[in-house]
Amino acid sequence: MLKGYKFYKIMIFKKSKELETVVQLVVFDFDGTLSEYEMIDMLGERMGCKELIEEITEESMRGDIEYIKSLRSRVKLLAGLSENDMHEVYSQVVLRQGAGDILKDLRKNGLKIAIVTGGFLGGVECALKEYRNNVDWIISNELVVENGHLTGEVKGEFIEETKGYILKNICKMSKISFEDVVVVGDGSNDIPMLEIAGLAIGFKAKEIAKSYCDHTVDTMIELSEKFRENGIIK
Repeated sequence: MLKGYKFYKIMIFKKSKELETVVQLVVFDFDGTLSEYEMIDMLGERMGCKELIEEITEESMRGDIEYIKSLRSRVKLLAGLSENDMHEVYSQVVLRQGAGDILKDLRKNGLKIAIVTGGFLGGVECALKEYRNNVDWIISNELVVENGHLTGEVKGEFIEETKGYILKNICKMSKISFEDVVVVGDGSNDIPMLEIAGLAIGFKAKEIAKSYCDHTVDTMIELSEKFRENGIIK
């Protein structure tokens, strides 16, 4: 058992069998989960292509189009947007009401926290602000800027790999088993994490993701209650 951790045993029903697990790590999606905003949609609004981006986003979240392909297609539409506009959009990204309190409660209970998102680092960091010290890992993407404007290209962890691959690396590095992980997500690109986690929670989950979840919630109040019911926070 790792020094400095607090452990909580919970009983969950998953994949037709009952397991006992010790929660050590909670992993969140960001856009649409910790934050109600979709950063790329906000950037698209600034660029004048929001509706087209939203259509591609919905196709991706439903699983109709491969996530990486959809991301590249949407980012390409942002080519030419100024770096100043990008930072202004990032400054408008905020956490859902109650999300910061959940992050603080998880930290108080000695748990590790990761944000694994296909969204963009600048927006995540702006939203976290006072809560940044409560998060151990932020794994995200970044928009490529040249000469003060977006090139329409993206770089980061999810260009070639899935969220499941990232979660496996975090667990390997931290010596945490998948059974000791709670994942909170909403869409098809979260499925590789939801299906291997000890406890999977859908937050306003799309239909394609619901079958991979042990629980589904629609508000941060419900999520906090679900954490308390399962002994994850006291």
